[in-house]
Amino acid sequence: MSTRFRLLSLLALAPILCRPVGAANLDGSTPQAGNAEAARLYAEANDFVSNMAEGSYSYAYLQFYWKRAQSNVDRVRRVYADSPTARAMARGEVKLGPYTLDYFKDRVLYNLELKRLGAFDDVNCAIFLYGRDEARNDAKRDETLATIVEVLARRQRWNEALRFPVLDVHRPLMLRSIFRVAAIYGAADIVRKLSAAATPEERAAAGFDAILAEALALQGKPRADLFTFVADHPTGAVRAAALAAVVERQMLIERVERLHATVRPTIQTVHLAVQNTALRDDVPSVARQLFGADEAGAAPLLAVYSASHGRAPGLDAPAKAHEAYLAYLADAGRLDAVGAYARTSGLAEPVRRACKLRAIELYAEAAQMKEAEGARRAYAPSGTPEADDAALAEFRGRMDSTESQLVARRGTFSELPIADPCVMATAIMEWSLTPNRSQRGATPWDSVVTRFAGGFENLPKPKSAVVGDAASTLKPY
Repeated sequence: MSTRFRLLSLLALAPILCRPVGAANLDGSTPQAGNAEAARLYAEANDFVSNMAEGSYSYAYLQFYWKRAQSNVDRVRRVYADSPTARAMARGEVKLGPYTLDYFKDRVLYNLELKRLGAFDDVNCAIFLYGRDEARNDAKRDETLATIVEVLARRQRWNEALRFPVLDVHRPLMLRSIFRVAAIYGAADIVRKLSAAATPEERAAAGFDAILAEALALQGKPRADLFTFVADHPTGAVRAAALAAVVERQMLIERVERLHATVRPTIQTVHLAVQNTALRDDVPSVARQLFGADEAGAAPLLAVYSASHGRAPGLDAPAKAHEAYLAYLADAGRLDAVGAYARTSGLAEPVRRACKLRAIELYAEAAQMKEAEGARRAYAPSGTPEADDAALAEFRGRMDSTESQLVARRGTFSELPIADPCVMATAIMEWSLTPNRSQRGATPWDSVVTRFAGGFENLPKPKSAVVGDAASTLKPY
Protein backbone atom coordinates (compact mmCIF):
# COMPACT_ATOMS: atom_id res chain seq x y z
CA MET A 1 0.00 0.00 0.00
CA SER A 2 1.47 3.34 -0.95
CA THR A 3 2.28 5.95 1.67
CA ARG A 4 -0.21 8.37 0.05
CA PHE A 5 -3.03 5.83 0.25
CA ARG A 6 -2.27 5.09 3.92
CA LEU A 7 -2.35 8.80 4.75
CA LEU A 8 -5.74 9.26 3.03
CA SER A 9 -7.15 6.28 4.94
CA LEU A 10 -5.98 7.75 8.24
CA LEU A 11 -7.56 11.10 7.37
CA ALA A 12 -10.90 9.40 6.59
CA LEU A 13 -10.82 7.56 9.93
CA ALA A 14 -9.83 10.62 11.93
CA PRO A 15 -13.41 11.81 12.76
CA ILE A 16 -14.31 8.33 14.00
CA LEU A 17 -11.11 7.93 16.03
CA CYS A 18 -11.63 11.38 17.56
CA ARG A 19 -15.28 10.74 18.59
CA PRO A 20 -15.61 10.72 22.40
CA VAL A 21 -15.68 7.29 23.97
CA GLY A 22 -19.23 6.25 24.83
CA ALA A 23 -20.97 8.47 22.22
CA ALA A 24 -24.23 6.83 21.09
CA ASN A 25 -25.87 9.60 19.09
CA LEU A 26 -25.70 10.33 15.39
CA ASP A 27 -24.43 13.83 16.02
CA GLY A 28 -21.51 12.49 18.02
CA SER A 29 -22.69 13.90 21.34
CA THR A 30 -22.25 12.09 24.62
CA PRO A 31 -25.24 10.21 26.04
CA GLN A 32 -25.70 12.87 28.69
CA ALA A 33 -25.67 15.74 26.18
CA GLY A 34 -27.92 13.80 23.78
CA ASN A 35 -30.44 13.01 26.49
CA ALA A 36 -30.62 16.68 27.44
CA GLU A 37 -31.01 17.78 23.81
CA ALA A 38 -33.73 15.19 23.17
CA ALA A 39 -35.65 16.40 26.22
CA ARG A 40 -35.27 20.01 25.08
CA LEU A 41 -36.46 19.24 21.56
CA TYR A 42 -39.55 17.44 22.85
CA ALA A 43 -40.34 20.19 25.36
CA GLU A 44 -40.11 22.82 22.64
CA ALA A 45 -42.32 20.77 20.30
CA ASN A 46 -44.92 20.18 23.00
CA ASP A 47 -44.88 23.89 23.83
CA PHE A 48 -45.57 24.81 20.19
CA VAL A 49 -48.61 22.53 20.00
CA SER A 50 -49.97 23.12 23.50
CA ASN A 51 -49.76 26.90 23.54
CA MET A 52 -50.57 27.86 19.93
CA ALA A 53 -54.31 27.41 19.61
CA GLU A 54 -56.29 27.26 16.39
CA GLY A 55 -58.15 30.51 15.87
CA SER A 56 -55.55 32.63 17.63
CA TYR A 57 -53.08 32.50 14.76
CA SER A 58 -53.28 32.25 11.00
CA TYR A 59 -53.08 28.72 9.64
CA ALA A 60 -49.86 29.56 7.81
CA TYR A 61 -48.25 30.71 11.07
CA LEU A 62 -49.63 27.74 12.98
CA GLN A 63 -48.40 25.31 10.35
CA PHE A 64 -44.89 26.72 10.43
CA TYR A 65 -44.50 26.01 14.14
CA TRP A 66 -46.43 22.74 14.23
CA LYS A 67 -44.28 21.35 11.45
CA ARG A 68 -41.26 22.50 13.46
CA ALA A 69 -42.69 20.48 16.34
CA GLN A 70 -42.89 17.39 14.12
CA SER A 71 -39.35 18.02 12.90
CA ASN A 72 -38.18 18.07 16.54
CA VAL A 73 -39.88 14.72 17.20
CA ASP A 74 -38.36 13.21 14.07
CA ARG A 75 -34.91 14.42 15.12
CA VAL A 76 -35.26 12.92 18.60
CA ARG A 77 -36.21 9.55 17.12
CA ARG A 78 -33.47 9.57 14.50
CA VAL A 79 -30.49 11.23 16.21
CA TYR A 80 -31.08 10.38 19.89
CA ALA A 81 -32.71 6.98 19.51
CA ASP A 82 -31.28 5.65 22.81
CA SER A 83 -32.39 8.62 24.92
CA PRO A 84 -35.13 8.26 27.55
CA THR A 85 -37.26 10.71 25.55
CA ALA A 86 -37.04 8.61 22.38
CA ARG A 87 -37.85 5.44 24.33
CA ALA A 88 -40.88 7.14 25.91
CA MET A 89 -42.00 8.16 22.42
CA ALA A 90 -41.66 4.57 21.20
CA ARG A 91 -43.79 3.34 24.11
CA GLY A 92 -46.49 5.93 23.38
CA GLU A 93 -46.03 7.64 26.73
CA VAL A 94 -45.76 11.22 25.46
CA LYS A 95 -47.98 13.45 23.35
CA LEU A 96 -47.84 16.73 21.50
CA GLY A 97 -50.49 18.75 23.27
CA PRO A 98 -53.61 16.52 23.36
CA TYR A 99 -52.53 14.42 20.36
CA THR A 100 -50.64 11.16 20.19
CA LEU A 101 -47.50 11.42 18.09
CA ASP A 102 -48.74 9.23 15.24
CA TYR A 103 -52.15 10.95 15.12
CA PHE A 104 -50.45 14.35 15.06
CA LYS A 105 -48.15 13.43 12.19
CA ASP A 106 -50.57 11.41 10.08
CA ARG A 107 -53.80 13.37 10.54
CA VAL A 108 -53.41 16.72 12.27
CA LEU A 109 -50.68 18.08 10.02
CA TYR A 110 -52.44 16.90 6.86
CA ASN A 111 -55.68 18.57 7.97
CA LEU A 112 -53.73 21.69 8.89
CA GLU A 113 -52.33 21.80 5.36
CA LEU A 114 -55.86 21.67 3.94
CA LYS A 115 -56.92 24.51 6.21
CA ARG A 116 -53.88 26.60 5.34
CA LEU A 117 -54.66 26.22 1.66
CA GLY A 118 -58.33 27.01 2.32
CA ALA A 119 -57.38 30.23 4.09
CA PHE A 120 -54.86 31.33 1.44
CA ASP A 121 -57.20 33.75 -0.37
CA ASP A 122 -60.85 34.39 -1.16
CA VAL A 123 -61.11 31.88 -4.02
CA ASN A 124 -59.38 29.12 -2.05
CA CYS A 125 -61.68 29.77 0.90
CA ALA A 126 -64.78 29.51 -1.28
CA ILE A 127 -63.52 26.28 -2.88
CA PHE A 128 -62.76 24.88 0.58
CA LEU A 129 -66.30 25.63 1.74
CA TYR A 130 -67.79 24.29 -1.49
CA GLY A 131 -65.95 21.00 -0.96
CA ARG A 132 -67.06 20.45 2.64
CA ASP A 133 -69.76 18.01 1.46
CA GLU A 134 -68.80 16.51 -1.88
CA ALA A 135 -71.94 14.37 -2.03
CA ARG A 136 -74.23 17.38 -1.79
CA ASN A 137 -76.26 18.29 -4.87
CA ASP A 138 -78.70 21.21 -4.66
CA ALA A 139 -79.39 24.64 -6.12
CA LYS A 140 -77.39 26.57 -3.52
CA ARG A 141 -74.29 24.48 -4.12
CA ASP A 142 -74.75 24.91 -7.87
CA GLU A 143 -74.92 28.68 -7.36
CA THR A 144 -71.65 28.53 -5.44
CA LEU A 145 -69.98 26.56 -8.23
CA ALA A 146 -71.14 29.07 -10.84
CA THR A 147 -69.86 32.01 -8.79
CA ILE A 148 -66.46 30.42 -8.11
CA VAL A 149 -65.95 29.72 -11.80
CA GLU A 150 -67.12 33.25 -12.63
CA VAL A 151 -64.51 34.73 -10.30
CA LEU A 152 -61.74 32.63 -11.84
CA ALA A 153 -62.82 33.74 -15.31
CA ARG A 154 -63.11 37.40 -14.31
CA ARG A 155 -59.52 37.21 -13.09
CA GLN A 156 -58.54 35.69 -16.43
CA ARG A 157 -57.58 32.42 -14.78
CA TRP A 158 -59.22 30.69 -17.71
CA ASN A 159 -57.32 27.42 -17.53
CA GLU A 160 -58.13 26.99 -13.84
CA ALA A 161 -61.79 27.68 -14.54
CA LEU A 162 -61.86 25.16 -17.38
CA ARG A 163 -60.11 22.52 -15.27
CA PHE A 164 -62.34 22.98 -12.26
CA PRO A 165 -63.41 19.45 -11.29
CA VAL A 166 -67.15 18.99 -11.84
CA LEU A 167 -69.48 16.10 -12.53
CA ASP A 168 -70.72 15.69 -16.09
CA VAL A 169 -74.14 16.93 -15.02
CA HIS A 170 -72.58 20.23 -13.92
CA ARG A 171 -70.43 20.77 -16.99
CA PRO A 172 -73.04 22.95 -18.80
CA LEU A 173 -73.22 25.15 -15.69
CA MET A 174 -69.44 25.54 -15.66
CA LEU A 175 -69.28 26.27 -19.40
CA ARG A 176 -72.12 28.78 -19.11
CA SER A 177 -70.32 30.72 -16.36
CA ILE A 178 -67.01 30.86 -18.23
CA PHE A 179 -68.55 31.62 -21.62
CA ARG A 180 -70.71 34.41 -20.16
CA VAL A 181 -67.72 36.21 -18.69
CA ALA A 182 -65.75 35.81 -21.92
CA ALA A 183 -68.65 37.10 -24.04
CA ILE A 184 -69.59 40.07 -21.85
CA TYR A 185 -65.99 41.24 -21.36
CA GLY A 186 -64.97 40.73 -24.96
CA ALA A 187 -62.49 37.85 -24.55
CA ALA A 188 -62.94 36.82 -28.18
CA ASP A 189 -60.22 34.16 -28.11
CA ILE A 190 -61.91 32.34 -25.21
CA VAL A 191 -65.29 32.62 -26.93
CA ARG A 192 -63.81 31.03 -30.06
CA LYS A 193 -62.01 28.35 -28.07
CA LEU A 194 -65.09 27.31 -26.13
CA SER A 195 -67.32 27.45 -29.20
CA ALA A 196 -64.94 25.19 -31.11
CA ALA A 197 -64.39 22.72 -28.26
CA ALA A 198 -67.99 22.32 -27.12
CA THR A 199 -70.30 19.81 -28.74
CA PRO A 200 -73.63 21.03 -30.19
CA GLU A 201 -75.34 19.45 -27.20
CA GLU A 202 -73.07 21.30 -24.77
CA ARG A 203 -73.58 24.57 -26.61
CA ALA A 204 -77.33 24.17 -26.36
CA ALA A 205 -77.28 23.10 -22.71
CA ALA A 206 -75.00 25.99 -21.72
CA GLY A 207 -77.02 28.49 -23.78
CA PHE A 208 -74.12 29.92 -25.79
CA ASP A 209 -76.36 31.67 -28.34
CA ALA A 210 -78.46 33.33 -25.66
CA ILE A 211 -75.30 34.51 -23.89
CA LEU A 212 -73.94 36.04 -27.10
CA ALA A 213 -77.21 37.93 -27.56
CA GLU A 214 -77.01 39.16 -23.96
CA ALA A 215 -73.42 40.29 -24.48
CA LEU A 216 -74.29 42.27 -27.63
CA ALA A 217 -76.99 44.10 -25.67
CA LEU A 218 -74.88 44.82 -22.57
CA GLN A 219 -71.89 45.99 -24.59
CA GLY A 220 -74.02 48.60 -26.30
CA LYS A 221 -73.28 47.29 -29.77
CA PRO A 222 -75.33 48.75 -32.64
CA ARG A 223 -78.85 47.45 -32.27
CA ALA A 224 -78.89 46.45 -35.92
CA ASP A 225 -76.21 43.89 -35.06
CA LEU A 226 -78.31 42.62 -32.17
CA PHE A 227 -81.42 42.30 -34.32
CA THR A 228 -79.48 40.49 -37.02
CA PHE A 229 -78.04 38.02 -34.52
CA VAL A 230 -81.48 37.30 -33.07
CA ALA A 231 -82.92 36.86 -36.56
CA ASP A 232 -80.16 34.37 -37.33
CA HIS A 233 -80.89 32.48 -34.08
CA PRO A 234 -84.70 32.59 -33.91
CA THR A 235 -85.35 30.85 -30.60
CA GLY A 236 -87.36 32.02 -27.64
CA ALA A 237 -84.33 31.76 -25.33
CA VAL A 238 -82.24 34.04 -27.56
CA ARG A 239 -85.00 36.66 -27.88
CA ALA A 240 -85.64 36.60 -24.13
CA ALA A 241 -81.94 36.92 -23.30
CA ALA A 242 -81.54 39.87 -25.67
CA LEU A 243 -84.53 41.77 -24.29
CA ALA A 244 -83.65 40.92 -20.67
CA ALA A 245 -80.19 42.40 -21.18
CA VAL A 246 -81.62 45.53 -22.84
CA VAL A 247 -84.02 45.96 -19.92
CA GLU A 248 -81.32 45.36 -17.30
CA ARG A 249 -78.94 47.73 -19.03
CA GLN A 250 -81.44 50.55 -19.41
CA MET A 251 -82.73 50.14 -15.85
CA LEU A 252 -79.21 50.35 -14.45
CA ILE A 253 -78.36 53.49 -16.42
CA GLU A 254 -81.61 55.14 -15.39
CA ARG A 255 -81.11 54.21 -11.75
CA VAL A 256 -77.66 55.79 -11.73
CA GLU A 257 -79.20 58.96 -13.16
CA ARG A 258 -82.09 58.84 -10.68
CA LEU A 259 -79.61 58.72 -7.80
CA HIS A 260 -77.71 61.68 -9.31
CA ALA A 261 -74.51 59.67 -9.64
CA THR A 262 -72.02 60.09 -12.46
CA VAL A 263 -72.91 58.01 -15.51
CA ARG A 264 -69.58 56.61 -16.66
CA PRO A 265 -68.93 54.91 -20.01
CA THR A 266 -68.99 51.56 -18.20
CA ILE A 267 -71.12 50.73 -15.18
CA GLN A 268 -69.86 47.72 -13.26
CA THR A 269 -72.02 45.66 -10.92
CA VAL A 270 -71.27 42.37 -9.17
CA HIS A 271 -72.23 40.20 -12.12
CA LEU A 272 -72.63 42.62 -15.03
CA ALA A 273 -70.74 45.28 -16.95
CA VAL A 274 -72.87 47.76 -18.89
CA GLN A 275 -70.75 49.37 -21.58
CA ASN A 276 -71.16 52.30 -23.98
CA THR A 277 -73.70 54.00 -21.74
CA ALA A 278 -74.09 56.79 -24.31
CA LEU A 279 -76.35 54.41 -26.22
CA ARG A 280 -79.88 54.43 -24.77
CA ASP A 281 -82.68 52.06 -25.67
CA ASP A 282 -86.36 52.66 -26.31
CA VAL A 283 -87.26 49.42 -24.56
CA PRO A 284 -90.81 48.97 -25.93
CA SER A 285 -89.53 49.59 -29.47
CA VAL A 286 -86.70 47.08 -29.00
CA ALA A 287 -89.22 44.56 -27.65
CA ARG A 288 -91.39 44.94 -30.76
CA GLN A 289 -88.36 44.48 -32.98
CA LEU A 290 -87.25 41.34 -31.13
CA PHE A 291 -90.62 39.69 -30.50
CA GLY A 292 -92.75 41.01 -33.37
CA ALA A 293 -96.33 39.96 -32.92
CA ASP A 294 -95.51 37.81 -29.90
CA GLU A 295 -96.54 40.45 -27.36
CA ALA A 296 -97.16 37.84 -24.67
CA GLY A 297 -93.55 36.69 -24.93
CA ALA A 298 -92.22 40.18 -24.22
CA ALA A 299 -94.83 41.08 -21.58
CA PRO A 300 -93.01 39.75 -18.45
CA LEU A 301 -89.83 41.66 -19.27
CA LEU A 302 -91.74 44.81 -20.19
CA ALA A 303 -93.51 44.55 -16.82
CA VAL A 304 -90.11 44.61 -15.12
CA TYR A 305 -89.08 47.74 -17.02
CA SER A 306 -92.41 49.44 -16.36
CA ALA A 307 -92.14 48.71 -12.63
CA SER A 308 -88.69 50.31 -12.52
CA HIS A 309 -90.43 53.56 -13.55
CA GLY A 310 -92.75 53.40 -10.57
CA ARG A 311 -95.77 51.69 -12.09
CA ALA A 312 -97.02 49.13 -9.60
CA PRO A 313 -96.95 45.68 -11.24
CA GLY A 314 -99.99 43.45 -11.40
CA LEU A 315 -100.33 40.52 -9.04
CA ASP A 316 -99.55 38.15 -11.88
CA ALA A 317 -96.31 39.95 -12.81
CA PRO A 318 -93.02 38.07 -12.29
CA ALA A 319 -91.10 38.48 -9.04
CA LYS A 320 -88.45 40.57 -10.80
CA ALA A 321 -91.09 43.19 -11.63
CA HIS A 322 -92.05 43.51 -7.99
CA GLU A 323 -88.40 43.72 -7.00
CA ALA A 324 -87.83 46.49 -9.57
CA TYR A 325 -90.78 48.40 -8.12
CA LEU A 326 -89.30 48.08 -4.63
CA ALA A 327 -86.00 49.50 -5.90
CA TYR A 328 -87.91 52.46 -7.34
CA LEU A 329 -89.63 53.07 -3.98
CA ALA A 330 -86.30 52.85 -2.14
CA ASP A 331 -84.65 55.31 -4.52
CA ALA A 332 -87.55 57.69 -3.86
CA GLY A 333 -86.89 57.44 -0.12
CA ARG A 334 -90.08 55.48 0.56
CA LEU A 335 -88.50 52.74 2.63
CA ASP A 336 -91.60 52.44 4.77
CA ALA A 337 -93.52 51.43 1.67
CA VAL A 338 -90.74 48.96 0.80
CA GLY A 339 -91.14 47.21 4.13
CA ALA A 340 -94.92 47.07 3.88
CA TYR A 341 -95.09 45.93 0.27
CA ALA A 342 -94.76 42.19 1.00
CA ARG A 343 -98.02 42.43 2.95
CA THR A 344 -99.91 43.29 -0.22
CA SER A 345 -102.83 40.92 -0.44
CA GLY A 346 -102.96 38.54 -3.34
CA LEU A 347 -99.23 38.09 -3.85
CA ALA A 348 -98.21 34.52 -4.52
CA GLU A 349 -96.02 33.09 -1.77
CA PRO A 350 -92.82 32.82 -3.89
CA VAL A 351 -93.26 36.48 -4.93
CA ARG A 352 -93.92 37.48 -1.33
CA ARG A 353 -90.68 35.80 -0.20
CA ALA A 354 -88.74 37.51 -3.00
CA CYS A 355 -90.14 40.89 -1.94
CA LYS A 356 -89.20 40.31 1.70
CA LEU A 357 -85.63 39.42 0.72
CA ARG A 358 -85.40 42.43 -1.59
CA ALA A 359 -86.66 44.68 1.22
CA ILE A 360 -83.90 43.39 3.53
CA GLU A 361 -81.35 44.11 0.82
CA LEU A 362 -82.66 47.63 0.15
CA TYR A 363 -82.71 48.51 3.86
CA ALA A 364 -79.06 47.47 4.13
CA GLU A 365 -78.16 49.31 0.93
CA ALA A 366 -79.65 52.49 2.42
CA ALA A 367 -77.61 51.87 5.62
CA GLN A 368 -80.84 51.41 7.60
CA MET A 369 -79.30 48.54 9.55
CA LYS A 370 -81.81 48.50 12.38
CA GLU A 371 -84.63 47.95 9.89
CA ALA A 372 -82.55 45.46 7.90
CA GLU A 373 -81.75 43.44 11.02
CA GLY A 374 -85.37 43.43 12.10
CA ALA A 375 -86.60 42.33 8.69
CA ARG A 376 -83.92 39.63 8.53
CA ARG A 377 -84.82 38.17 11.91
CA ALA A 378 -88.52 38.29 11.09
CA TYR A 379 -87.99 36.45 7.81
CA ALA A 380 -87.07 33.07 9.28
CA PRO A 381 -85.88 31.40 12.50
CA SER A 382 -82.13 31.33 13.01
CA GLY A 383 -80.33 28.24 11.74
CA THR A 384 -82.77 27.53 8.91
CA PRO A 385 -81.98 27.68 5.16
CA GLU A 386 -84.38 30.61 4.86
CA ALA A 387 -82.42 32.49 7.53
CA ASP A 388 -79.29 31.99 5.42
CA ASP A 389 -81.12 33.51 2.43
CA ALA A 390 -82.06 36.54 4.51
CA ALA A 391 -78.51 36.98 5.81
CA LEU A 392 -77.14 36.80 2.27
CA ALA A 393 -79.68 39.41 1.14
CA GLU A 394 -78.60 41.73 3.94
CA PHE A 395 -74.94 41.23 3.05
CA ARG A 396 -75.65 42.00 -0.61
CA GLY A 397 -77.24 45.26 0.44
CA ARG A 398 -74.23 46.14 2.56
CA MET A 399 -71.95 45.44 -0.42
CA ASP A 400 -74.00 47.72 -2.68
CA SER A 401 -74.33 50.53 -0.15
CA THR A 402 -72.84 53.90 -1.02
CA GLU A 403 -74.15 55.38 2.22
CA SER A 404 -71.90 53.17 4.36
CA GLN A 405 -69.26 51.35 2.37
CA LEU A 406 -68.53 47.83 3.55
CA VAL A 407 -64.96 47.26 4.72
CA ALA A 408 -63.97 43.62 5.15
CA ARG A 409 -62.06 42.90 8.34
CA ARG A 410 -60.95 39.77 10.17
CA GLY A 411 -64.40 38.80 11.43
CA THR A 412 -66.60 40.28 8.70
CA PHE A 413 -67.46 36.95 7.08
CA SER A 414 -67.07 34.57 10.01
CA GLU A 415 -69.57 36.65 12.00
CA LEU A 416 -72.27 36.59 9.32
CA PRO A 417 -75.34 34.68 10.54
CA ILE A 418 -74.95 32.11 7.76
CA ALA A 419 -74.81 28.42 8.66
CA ASP A 420 -74.55 26.89 5.16
CA PRO A 421 -70.92 26.79 3.95
CA CYS A 422 -72.05 27.11 0.33
CA VAL A 423 -74.07 30.25 1.05
CA MET A 424 -71.03 31.65 2.86
CA ALA A 425 -68.87 30.82 -0.17
CA THR A 426 -71.33 32.64 -2.43
CA ALA A 427 -71.16 35.71 -0.18
CA ILE A 428 -67.34 35.65 -0.33
CA MET A 429 -67.27 35.31 -4.10
CA GLU A 430 -69.82 38.06 -4.68
CA TRP A 431 -67.83 40.35 -2.39
CA SER A 432 -64.72 39.62 -4.42
CA LEU A 433 -66.58 40.76 -7.55
CA THR A 434 -68.09 43.94 -6.15
CA PRO A 435 -66.45 46.98 -7.75
CA ASN A 436 -66.10 48.91 -4.47
CA ARG A 437 -64.69 46.17 -2.26
CA SER A 438 -62.38 47.27 0.51
CA GLN A 439 -60.36 45.29 3.05
CA ARG A 440 -58.33 46.34 6.07
CA GLY A 441 -56.39 44.53 8.72
CA ALA A 442 -55.88 40.79 8.91
CA THR A 443 -57.33 38.73 6.09
CA PRO A 444 -60.71 37.23 7.03
CA TRP A 445 -60.30 33.76 5.54
CA ASP A 446 -58.61 32.04 8.50
CA SER A 447 -61.53 32.84 10.79
CA VAL A 448 -64.00 31.53 8.18
CA VAL A 449 -62.15 28.22 7.90
CA THR A 450 -61.98 27.97 11.70
CA ARG A 451 -65.71 28.54 12.00
CA PHE A 452 -66.72 25.91 9.46
CA ALA A 453 -63.91 23.38 9.96
CA GLY A 454 -62.45 24.11 13.37
CA GLY A 455 -60.88 21.40 15.49
CA PHE A 456 -58.57 18.43 14.89
CA GLU A 457 -60.48 15.65 16.59
CA ASN A 458 -61.60 12.39 14.96
CA LEU A 459 -59.86 13.11 11.67
CA PRO A 460 -59.58 10.47 8.92
CA LYS A 461 -56.24 9.49 7.46
CA PRO A 462 -55.16 11.13 4.20
CA LYS A 463 -56.24 9.23 1.11
CA SER A 464 -52.66 9.45 -0.15
CA ALA A 465 -49.77 8.44 2.11
CA VAL A 466 -47.38 10.46 -0.08
CA VAL A 467 -49.46 13.61 0.32
CA GLY A 468 -49.79 13.00 4.04
CA ASP A 469 -46.04 12.60 4.42
CA ALA A 470 -45.42 15.79 2.45
CA ALA A 471 -47.84 17.67 4.69
CA SER A 472 -45.95 16.59 7.82
CA THR A 473 -42.42 17.19 6.59
CA LEU A 474 -40.60 20.45 7.12
CA LYS A 475 -38.68 21.51 4.03
CA PRO A 476 -34.99 22.22 4.62
CA TYR A 477 -34.07 25.86 4.77
